[in-house]
Amino acid sequence: MAKGKKINLLDVLTIREGRYEGIGKNHEEKQFKGRLHLRSIVNNKGIAFKYKAVGIEGSEFNNLKALYNEETVLYNEEHTIICNDNENKLTLWTLNNNIGTLARFELRRFRQISPNHTLFIFGFGDPEDNNIFREEISIELWNNGDLSYNYSWGEAGGLFLVRSTVRMKKID
Repeated sequence: MAKGKKINLLDVLTIREGRYEGIGKNHEEKQFKGRLHLRSIVNNKGIAFKYKAVGIEGSEFNNLKALYNEETVLYNEEHTIICNDNENKLTLWTLNNNIGTLARFELRRFRQISPNHTLFIFGFGDPEDNNIFREEISIELWNNGDLSYNYSWGEAGGLFLVRSTVRMKKID
């Protein structure tokens, strides 16, 4: 890329449209299957994520009386939109079953870590302020087509740590 040329961050995500799957770990070290559908919306003015993290281990699968039911092992389900807000700042908006309200995450960092690895970090609340709940969502793009979707958070009075990570391969 030519020096000084501005990157359109939405374009960086738009070219990754498709469906992704992979195995991740949550904050309790339990494995889950992550499924993400990423698509461009409203004439490429935003990116929509539909994401689920469903458990794949534990007693939920070993009890013959309790047939497998996605809701019994659903760790996270969300509908997320990334777009520019009314101040033209890239923002992630998510409605998920863990927070329960529409949450706004500001873009904190965008980095081209290496020629093979790009990172977006969105967040709310100061990660150093352990008097409040704070959270970050990171999206990592890999040149082989993989996409990582990660959550870090800290409850009031608790440490701010990486809590959920998944690296997914594009399946279509």
